[in-house]
This record gives sequence, C-alpha cells and structure tokens, in this order.
Amino acid sequence: MISRREILAMLGASAVAADGPPRFAAIDHLEFFASDVNASVQFYARIFGNTVLKNNRTTRRYLKLGSAYLAIDTGPQIRVDHFCAGIPGFQVADIHSYLAARNIEYRDYPSGRDLSVADPDSTRLQLASDNGWNALLNGTAAPEQTRSPEAPVFQPFGIEHILLNVSDQEKAAAFYEKILGPVRQRDNDRIWFQAGTSRVGLLKTPPGGKAGVNHFCVLAARFDYDAAIRQLERAGAKAEKPEVAAAPEFRDPDGYLVQVMPARS
Repeated sequence: MISRREILAMLGASAVAADGPPRFAAIDHLEFFASDVNASVQFYARIFGNTVLKNNRTTRRYLKLGSAYLAIDTGPQIRVDHFCAGIPGFQVADIHSYLAARNIEYRDYPSGRDLSVADPDSTRLQLASDNGWNALLNGTAAPEQTRSPEAPVFQPFGIEHILLNVSDQEKAAAFYEKILGPVRQRDNDRIWFQAGTSRVGLLKTPPGGKAGVNHFCVLAARFDYDAAIRQLERAGAKAEKPEVAAAPEFRDPDGYLVQVMPARS
C-alpha cells in the first residue's frame, strides 16, 4: 500500500499547488503560555489523555490530541503564541517562493525547517510539515509519565477549528485567503477557511476582547454530554453555556476557552 505522503511525494514533492495555495493536512498544533506548565499539563491530561512529551532542553510540554497536539510553556504573559497548519510534502524553499511572490512577510524558525507569518493583528501562523508529533520524537522531546485519577473525558481525534478575533474581518480575510485559499463559508458573523481537515474562522473582536485566538475546538469520539460536563467539573474545568448543542465549552485554569465537538460517526 502507498501512503498519502508517498503519493504526494511522487506527484512532485512540492507543498505548493501549481495554481493555488499550499496543500494542508490539518491544524497540527497550538502553542500557548501557562502560569504553571505542570498544572496545565495535568489539567489537559485528565480531559484528553496523558500522552505527553517533554522538551529535552526547556520546560515546554506537548500533549497529544489525536493527530494534533498542544504545546504548553511558560512565558512573559498568558497568551497563545501561535497555531500551526501542517503541510504534506513541506519544502521550506517552495513556501519561501510562494509567500515572496505574494508580498507576504515571513520569519524562519532557527531550525530553518519551518516558518511563520503574522496576520494584520499580529496573530502568528506557523507553516510546517504535517505530523509534527513524530518530528518531536526525533530528538526534540521524550515521553513523560503523567498520571490521571480516572479515564480521560474525551478521546480526541484532532483540532477541528480555531476561531480568531480580528479587528477587521475583511482585511484579515484578504490575508488568510492568500495562504489558505478561498473563503469557504460565511455564517454567524464568521468567515471560515479550510486547512485540510481543520478550519480557521475569523470573528470581529467582541467589545472588551482582544485580537488573537478566541478558542480552539477539539474533534472527539462521540460522548454523553451530561456525563462529560460532570467529569469536566471534577477535573476543575469551568464549564460555560455551549454555543453549539452537545458541544461542551470550558475554560482551563488560565482562562483559555476550549470547545469539544463530537464526531458524526
């Protein structure tokens, strides 16, 4: 059997389509700063499972969310640092050329293997190879034992979407369209783009809010909503009124908003 990765390689080993933006697999990860890395990891392990890696040189931890992961570290302030869209067959030179042709400024990471761009509100999007979890295991990080008192609340499949607060929706949409491709949907005052199996949404920053990540949504195996809410509360999550029926929303110890969407099958 030939894998999807091998097929893409045979088709030209290029991450960029001849007539469009990069080909994305999904949102690969989200990185944020926490007031207490260990407490944050324990919290998310109780909810999504205890498959955790520790960076070999820093305090950063990585918690698996199916095909995606969370990167959690200490920082100067509690905020999301970036989110990453994974690209099969990623070649950094191809992405350099693609962005330069569209006058999009980018910044290479020290490794030289990936890069990031900043939207009009300075929210950072990393562009890198897909399946970043495996890359972490190749010398960047090592497994760390994390115990939870009970089975995790959810069985995560990956990151379903990330919703961004933006100061100017149309300006932000014009930016993301150059990278993610055409707008896929406009509804509920939101503009949606597709990034492989994941989505990126744009919402006008609510009064009193700040530009950046409004929330991230995890796709999970089907679950009982009421039972999940009880487990979340035992884990110390602050449940909120859900915007979508049967899709719990809660805040972690630092106030980050998380939504969980049950898979259709």
